[in-house]
Amino acid sequence: MKKYEIHLPLSYEDGKPIEQAKINRACDELATAFGSFVVPRRRAWKYDGVEYVEIMRIEILIAEDKIPKKLLRDFKERLKHSFRQTDILVTTHDVQVI
Repeated sequence: MKKYEIHLPLSYEDGKPIEQAKINRACDELATAFGSFVVPRRRAWKYDGVEYVEIMRIEILIAEDKIPKKLLRDFKERLKHSFRQTDILVTTHDVQVI
């Protein structure tokens, strides 16, 4: 089983908030591609010791590792462009069911 995490920023790099419609479109695309996802919490931290950056962490849990990496890379690139970010953190984790 695999878990994918997308750390979605909630503001542009200039500090202005990202429009809710853009966030909703990204979530709709995830729901279409994967069937479901979870948004367990929002987080904030200081970046470069200056300001707080708030993100929404999206988790996708898949029973098999059948997601083409190209699909995730393409999604990440669309997010970077739409959300005007230098980068967006996307991680993958192995999950063992007990």
